[in-house]
Amino acid sequence: MKRSAHGPILAALPCLGALAVNAVLFTVMYRRLPDRMATHFTLTGQADGFSGRVAFLATSAALLAVVAGTMAVLQARAATRSVRLLVAGYGTAGLMGSLFVSVQLVNHGGYDDVSAVRLPPWHLAIALLVGVACAGAGRLAARVLPSPLDPPPPPGEHPRLGLADGELAAWAHATGSWPLGALGLVLTAAALALLPFTALPAACALLAGGLLCLCFARLYVTVGRQGLTVTPGRLPWPRIRVPLEAMTDASHRDIDALGDFGGWGYRIRPGASGVILRSGPTLVVRRAGGREFAVTVDDAATAAALLNSLIARRKAH
Repeated sequence: MKRSAHGPILAALPCLGALAVNAVLFTVMYRRLPDRMATHFTLTGQADGFSGRVAFLATSAALLAVVAGTMAVLQARAATRSVRLLVAGYGTAGLMGSLFVSVQLVNHGGYDDVSAVRLPPWHLAIALLVGVACAGAGRLAARVLPSPLDPPPPPGEHPRLGLADGELAAWAHATGSWPLGALGLVLTAAALALLPFTALPAACALLAGGLLCLCFARLYVTVGRQGLTVTPGRLPWPRIRVPLEAMTDASHRDIDALGDFGGWGYRIRPGASGVILRSGPTLVVRRAGGREFAVTVDDAATAAALLNSLIARRKAH
């Protein structure tokens, strides 16, 4: 699917807008801002962190620029719109921008004792409302970009394997995600390295997270008379199975993990669910109710053809 040239710009736009508003306000109020500003506050609104005026502007601008760049890169890699990405990016920009404006407003006035600066709770409430409003704007902005998921093949165009009557066939393939495996190794190594120096619960939490990532970094996909089965590594559980009798047809297509499913892992979206470890070739089965189940795996075309042959044989009998 053709990528939208406007996607990265649209994704970065709210953060760049927040950066511009923050910079303009800083310029207007510069002379009334203290040399040492209160820039961090407790939940009760009391100042507990301070920085210079220029340092505040540089830090806030850098944070917004990093978020803008991240959103632009993620959207550029997506072949289609990612509603969740745009909602998250717009909401984050609204929240951060509103808080940076609030910091300038509460510091405005040239306090003799900057520790007396307070950030009233209603500023946080306004920031949250602005974030929610911007998230809604991101959902509307997603309509400008191409819709996710290519349409499935028309009925009757699903390929099949030429199986003779009574002939048995099965297909199996491993699929995985090296970033998830690398994260699992890092977390496991960190847990073992920190075990002598940190609390046992913290080390155990890191170890559990690492082992969980390693278990799900490599999946096995099997197609046969039982239907479609997805298992993590060689473990018998948890197992995802779509029985043959619950399918109407199977197809294969290239999907974009972020654009089509909003991320990686076990994903649920309107009309579809799936195990998405990466972008690329994907086996897609349609259930009797019309919902689709997808799993990213190489040689998805062969798996789809075999499933269609088994579905046709079952219907014939």
